[in-house]
Amino acid sequence: MRTAERSIRRIFAAVFVAAISLTAATTLASGAWAAGACVAPPVLTAPKVYEGKCPEEAGGPGTVIYTGDVLIKLPTNRVCGGSIIVARARNVRITGGSIVYNGSNKEAVITIKDSSGTALIDGLSIDVNDKFSDAIRAVRNTGRLIVQNTRISGVTGQPSGPHGDITHAQGGGPLSELTLQNVSAYTGYQGLFTPYRPTEGHGTHKLTLDRVNFGYDPNIPSSSKPLMLLFMGSATDATNRPPDRGTTLSNVYVDVSLWQNQLRGFAYNKAIYAGPTVQGDGCASFAAANKISGRACGGRPPAGDFAPKERVGLAYNRAYFCTN
Repeated sequence: MRTAERSIRRIFAAVFVAAISLTAATTLASGAWAAGACVAPPVLTAPKVYEGKCPEEAGGPGTVIYTGDVLIKLPTNRVCGGSIIVARARNVRITGGSIVYNGSNKEAVITIKDSSGTALIDGLSIDVNDKFSDAIRAVRNTGRLIVQNTRISGVTGQPSGPHGDITHAQGGGPLSELTLQNVSAYTGYQGLFTPYRPTEGHGTHKLTLDRVNFGYDPNIPSSSKPLMLLFMGSATDATNRPPDRGTTLSNVYVDVSLWQNQLRGFAYNKAIYAGPTVQGDGCASFAAANKISGRACGGRPPAGDFAPKERVGLAYNRAYFCTN
């Protein structure tokens, strides 16, 4: 049954991706897409460099333990399959390349841990590939994490067992700041998970989402119920607090159309926590107590994904996304 179900889902996914590609092509032809200002990469001083190596290959960046700066340039001529762990580094940049993850459940495709510096992950295509693993996580990290010009898919999990998140700021922090910019992400389980839990050091002090769209992945078997695409925390929740230094949303979209086919009446605001108040124009705002400025809108961006499939990964060109 699962094989047949997955085949049906993959057929649906092919149609879905074709629609996305058509939208993107129309956008490019019409000139509707425009690059914008991006958060600058961290300055790296005499970095340890890994270039043209997959993490699973000899000499590759599978596990990097280093107290200086680290630069990882993934291959542009082949798709990688392993995970990346960078520990104890100061500033980190992981750029370009494509990973279709073939590792173990309960892990993550990219982990930045034991750090207080700035880490930038930009230009990647990450397919978690139906593993119960996070796409990107921070562990024992009190620094800045920036995910930029990146596309994520294939996240999944089990409600009663291991599961993955698109981005997870785990314990031992919190991060000083988490920024997602020009990011498109699709999940069969949960999306951004970054509630602020002071006693655990979980989450982030400050959250910025700029040109970000999340949706449910048609290529992954759905969980037993629609889970949160944006789990930011709520001022009314004693455990899962919102970032204490505030959240800024700019051009943020949440697409729940896949689940609406199965659960009539399911609205996009139900996939966002703190629960926002829906406005009449298809967007939603938040109570002042949550310290969330800006709004989240339902559906997909009018001009298509902020990180089109053909613009990230092996063919990544930062100039397409960033004017600086």
